[in-house]
Amino acid sequence: MGVSPHMKKGIQIVALAVLVTAEMAYAQQPIDSSDSEVIFRAALDAFESEDYMGAYHSFRDIYEHEPVQKKTTAAYLMAGKSLYRLGEYISAIQLMEEFQSRYPNSRYMEDAAHLAAVSMQDFQYAEWDENAIRLGLALPLSSNDLTTTWSVFSGVQIAVDAYNRKNEQKVKIIFRDTSDGLEGARFAASSLVDEGVSAIIGPLYSERVHSASLVTEQSKTVLIAPLATDRRLTDSRRYVFQANATLSERGRSIAHQSIEYLSLEAIGILEDAHSYKSKEMTRGLIEELAANGLTPSFRYEIESSFDWSRLPQLVGRDTLWTVEGIFLSLDPDYEVEASRIVQNVVSGLYNSGLRPHILGPSSWNSLNVGRIGAGIKIYYVDVNYQGIRMDTRMFIREYRDAHDGVEPDRYASIGYDIAGLLLENLGKGGSVAEHLMNAPLYEGVGMRIQFGERRHNTALYLFEHTPNGPQLVR
Repeated sequence: MGVSPHMKKGIQIVALAVLVTAEMAYAQQPIDSSDSEVIFRAALDAFESEDYMGAYHSFRDIYEHEPVQKKTTAAYLMAGKSLYRLGEYISAIQLMEEFQSRYPNSRYMEDAAHLAAVSMQDFQYAEWDENAIRLGLALPLSSNDLTTTWSVFSGVQIAVDAYNRKNEQKVKIIFRDTSDGLEGARFAASSLVDEGVSAIIGPLYSERVHSASLVTEQSKTVLIAPLATDRRLTDSRRYVFQANATLSERGRSIAHQSIEYLSLEAIGILEDAHSYKSKEMTRGLIEELAANGLTPSFRYEIESSFDWSRLPQLVGRDTLWTVEGIFLSLDPDYEVEASRIVQNVVSGLYNSGLRPHILGPSSWNSLNVGRIGAGIKIYYVDVNYQGIRMDTRMFIREYRDAHDGVEPDRYASIGYDIAGLLLENLGKGGSVAEHLMNAPLYEGVGMRIQFGERRHNTALYLFEHTPNGPQLVR
């Protein structure tokens, strides 16, 4: 069964821009300020006369030319409004995301966020009829979050489009803006529940998931949080799921891999004394060790950033000699700083003649392995990985086709994979929550997902740092 004309608009997000380029091919020449004023006034006249295509062409003339003029940012906004009036909702959202990226300090930022919000909400009505399965998205459209939301939305849309091409019963996306606060998240969830959605993807952040879950638990509506890491989100709840790894799960996962794959038993722990996240990851590692009848060989809290390079003196060389692996419990949000610390730790160990495995809870992509002494193996676990499988290549190709050659980022992959998992389970009938808890490992294009009874993702990848970059181990 073919897609509707409206859905084709969603699939080919930049189709209008491509068409306009083909129709109006010309050599772009610099325009001065007086010319831009004249063109802008003419474009406004066209807009007010409801000649939205002509207005779009003229506003685009202004913002695409160099140098930047006084009217450049206003032209961006008005071009977006013209696209909105033409019913090109996705193109309008994309243009506002581009505007935000280029002019983050513009006085029109709030207007751009508002235009993206109404475009996102109106887009839902251009999709399938009332018999469609309803998939809710609860994501923020504030200026700080618009890029992330757009990526997640785009990934979800590609997954839905693929599903709708293959299945007679269609899936309809219904979007709600969580705005900037807890009340906005709760209102978005309530609105989506009232719309009869089968499941909700979002909100993005832990505290807003807590707020939205007050509504979704009561209505028994599945909510999958794409980025949240607070392990308490699933406590005493049956319908909240976490696609991202909780902090404790990161520690638990590297402990499991160290025991099962690396055959390590003597593992020491170094953690940041001042970081709650560090302590949470350590807690998960200790729990997994205990489940295997093991205890840490040592646990040392680092008080100062300078102390990471002085471990033989602080922990004791004899103590360090007894361990097969050392877990560095470093905040995953500060990858560059964590990479620098790892560099110092490994150099200090190597210079002291020590060769333990180094174990981490997240990627250290800024690590220069070539500068580290040979013989020390460095492993870490992480949620995201984009391999070279056929389905991954197909997703990247579809995303590029829909986004004028732009590569998908990890948020787009997250949206695509969560939607893919949901779509496999929404059409089965019965309890979606039960299906998700009992579902086997889902191998997505950018992440693995397996929830189980705890309802948070336990399927992390294991990587090894090598001179050629991080290499997937398992």
